[in-house]
Amino acid sequence: MALVSHIGYDEYRHDDGSPFFHPDEFDVTLLARPRDIARLAPGQVTRSIPVDIDTHAELAVPLSELLGDGAFDWVVATQERMLLPVARLRDAKGIAGGMGTEHTLLLRDKVAMKRHFSAYGVRVPEFTTISEPAQAAELLDKFGQIVIKPVHGCNSLDVHIVRDAKGLAGLQRRGLAGSDRYEAEEFISGRQFHIDSVVSNGVPVAVSVSQYLDSHETFPLDGQIRAHTLDGGPDLELLTAFNRTVLGCISWFSGAAHLEAFLDDEGSPVFCELGGRPGGAGIDAGFRFRHGVSLLFASVLPQIGRTVPDSGDQVRADRPATGWSMIYPPTLGRFDGYQALPQADWLLQLTTSYRPGDRVVQPTQSSDAIAMAAVHGKDSREVVDRLAQVKSEISVSITAE
Repeated sequence: MALVSHIGYDEYRHDDGSPFFHPDEFDVTLLARPRDIARLAPGQVTRSIPVDIDTHAELAVPLSELLGDGAFDWVVATQERMLLPVARLRDAKGIAGGMGTEHTLLLRDKVAMKRHFSAYGVRVPEFTTISEPAQAAELLDKFGQIVIKPVHGCNSLDVHIVRDAKGLAGLQRRGLAGSDRYEAEEFISGRQFHIDSVVSNGVPVAVSVSQYLDSHETFPLDGQIRAHTLDGGPDLELLTAFNRTVLGCISWFSGAAHLEAFLDDEGSPVFCELGGRPGGAGIDAGFRFRHGVSLLFASVLPQIGRTVPDSGDQVRADRPATGWSMIYPPTLGRFDGYQALPQADWLLQLTTSYRPGDRVVQPTQSSDAIAMAAVHGKDSREVVDRLAQVKSEISVSITAE
């Protein structure tokens, strides 16, 4: 099998430490960042290929060229930008397991996605495709506020909220940064949520519903993006039902799903977008803790010819509250090191991505964080308090340049 990975290989393990891909069963070719390849233990994989998956919309070199003439039973990817390249390779090579290009586009292309779910009666924001900002003027006139974003975007990169004609004119002058197609859509005023599910043939097996607490529009220095799971109540019931409706429109899908949705000012659910992969940040750590099920493993299963469990027997009954945060650098310069980091039994995950000598630049996407944390608590209030404690206890040294 070939694994195109955006995370370290040691992440592909069950809670008991056993690997997803046991060497006795899987002959693994790993395509990953050089720094992740350097951390491999002897014998973990059969072959490794360094790739740059950080700075390109997909991959600088086609997968078929990277893998050569080798024959593969399975090709696996769990990161959003890698889904289409892997799907195209499956189609070209006749590789079973996982989705092909046609289905992947419905969970990757924001225009095809909205058309698909709208045809099933799901409420989506009104939208239009554009090649330059000025083409969104009519939509802006209608709604007074719109969002412009790349059709294949992720991590909130190059997303623009336009609030008036002056803002649209300014964006027209600056131009759109990427080479991707773009769309403009109605801005939904209200609250935003993410709903994460293990899915078997369009049916959610295990579900967590979380509310965002912070804007995704910018990533200010010393700022953060946070979310917490919902406590019981009408919002949880409404969004859980909405999630079932959305997933019922893709009865062919199994794996992990990450649905972004709104509750508008009237409290009605509105579709934002749906990813056929695990949620990022600390979502998987929290989901494992709540449900005893890994979103990452659920995403892998269909891609290696295995079925996703079709019952909720693995779902824990207590469902503790969880939350996560992406914490952004306090200042710019040259990173010297982490001076202090929090430690607590309620801290599920703390990822520190910077290394001494790294340049700290202005964050432009949600993943440009100096730390990522996942926590648990008895309810959402305690989770939010603990996220604040994590941020306050992280101390870093950065030398101005």
